[in-house]
Amino acid sequence: MKKNQNVIFIIIAILIMSGLGVWYYFYWQGNTYFSTENSKVTTEFYTVLPSASGKLAKLDISEGSFVKENEVLGRTENGPFIKSPINGQVVKSDVVLNQEVSAATVIAVIADTYNVYVNANIEETDIRKIKEGQEVIVDLDVYPGKKFKAHVEEVNKVTQTALSGNATSFSTSGTYTKVTQLIPVKIVIDDEVQLGGVIGTNATVKIKIR
Repeated sequence: MKKNQNVIFIIIAILIMSGLGVWYYFYWQGNTYFSTENSKVTTEFYTVLPSASGKLAKLDISEGSFVKENEVLGRTENGPFIKSPINGQVVKSDVVLNQEVSAATVIAVIADTYNVYVNANIEETDIRKIKEGQEVIVDLDVYPGKKFKAHVEEVNKVTQTALSGNATSFSTSGTYTKVTQLIPVKIVIDDEVQLGGVIGTNATVKIKIR
C-alpha cells in the first residue's frame, strides 16, 4: 500500500514539475519575445503616369517585365518618353499600344523588388516594446518549416489609419468609438531568401524585446 502511495506521489510530483516547466517556458517567451501574425511581405510601389495626353505610340513593357531606372517604358505621340523611376518589376499594366491616354492614366505600377521587406502591424498598446535594431525571427507561409533571421529596420511614426487616410472613430450619431490603432514596423530579413515573387504573402514575426 505504501509503495503504491509513493508511486502516486512521484507521478503527482512529475506532473507538477512538468506543469511548472511549461508555465515558465511560456512566461519566459512572453517576456523575451513579442509575436504577431499581422505581417506581410511587401515593398514600395511606384505608379507611372504619362506627362502628356495622346495616343500611346510606343509601349515596351508588360506585366512581369523587369525594368531598370530610367529605362524607356513607352511614349505618347509627340510627347516625351515615359521612363521607369526605379529598378524593379512591372506588377500591373493595363494599357495597350495606340490607346488614348491622359496625364491621369496609369501606364504601369512597378514594385521595388530589390528592397522587399516584412511589414508588421503592431497594436499601439505594444509599440513601446519595439525598437529599431531588435532581433527578429520570421516565419514565411510560402516557406513552411523554415525560420529566417531578421531585424527591426524602422518603427513608423504614425498609425496605419493615418497613413491610409481612414478615420472611423466617430459614428454618424456623433458618438465616439475607441479603436485600437496599428503602427507599421519595417522588418528586414538578414538571411538569403528570394522574396521578389512572394510580395503580399503572409508572415509571422517574433521580435526579441529583451
